[in-house]
Amino acid sequence: MSINLKLPPGVRKLNSCLVVAPRGSGKSELLEHILAASNPQHFVVLPAKIFESELVKKGREFFHNKIIVIDDLIPTFEGMSTKQRQQLVNFWTKLLEGNYGRDRDSLSNVTTLVMFGLASEQLDRFRDELMSSTFLDRVPPFKHDVTRQMKRQILQFRAARASKKPPPQPPIIKLPLPEKIEDDKKAEVAFPNSKEIEDRVTGYALELDDYQVQSCARAQDYIKTFMRANALLNGRRKVTMSDLFLYDLVHPLFLNSMGELGTENRIHSVIKKNPDKPDKDIIKMSGLSKGTFYKYKKILQRKGII
Repeated sequence: MSINLKLPPGVRKLNSCLVVAPRGSGKSELLEHILAASNPQHFVVLPAKIFESELVKKGREFFHNKIIVIDDLIPTFEGMSTKQRQQLVNFWTKLLEGNYGRDRDSLSNVTTLVMFGLASEQLDRFRDELMSSTFLDRVPPFKHDVTRQMKRQILQFRAARASKKPPPQPPIIKLPLPEKIEDDKKAEVAFPNSKEIEDRVTGYALELDDYQVQSCARAQDYIKTFMRANALLNGRRKVTMSDLFLYDLVHPLFLNSMGELGTENRIHSVIKKNPDKPDKDIIKMSGLSKGTFYKYKKILQRKGII
């Protein structure tokens, strides 16, 4: 919904995201066959294999005020040379800032957002090999773990669905967006002057920074834009506490995307949230061994963080 927001001065970035979940858990179904299919005038679904040289020639109107979908980045990146991969990531990094230029081709004053999918089994590989921190700062990953019980429920649902005659079609999720999004007619959603909300947003932004998901300033903008977009989705022109309550639910998914990299950050976060708890309780809450906990606690103390 942020594609139709009139953002405040200094906040030009819309809310892109990298949807991370296990293979076969429905990323393509959600991004391409439900969201994009339900809103064809606003979504552009790109083929899996597309190069930077092809994208830059599409022209400004192809991207402007559109939501760009690539449902699986694995086939996009595989088979490309290192240089081609770097060019592609650089293209999206620059375009999400509004401008991209190379040789004779250039794209200027573009407002767009992207929704990319990636299998969780490949997140660390591509994060280390290819996706720069600058790119991920603009396309933050959120990771949804799918348990064995969830997989069982998915299979049972699919079996029941396949037995129906005629087979049901994918659900339609029509977003309340205008038929044509125009720059001068975007919706302005007011943010309340609330110390409680600002303090909560600040705390979340610092935690995203602690976990290396996003820089704190960009995270602050991202959370507020999320709240404005949720208000707009629900037909309101002013943010309320209920929009923060919804963000409460998705915040752990952003942290989860960096959990495997962030033992030090995880311990710091748990200690910060529970300053009066004894170490034995902190160890239990962190899910780490006693030895690992004290190793990283000493590191945090040496750095002067705790």
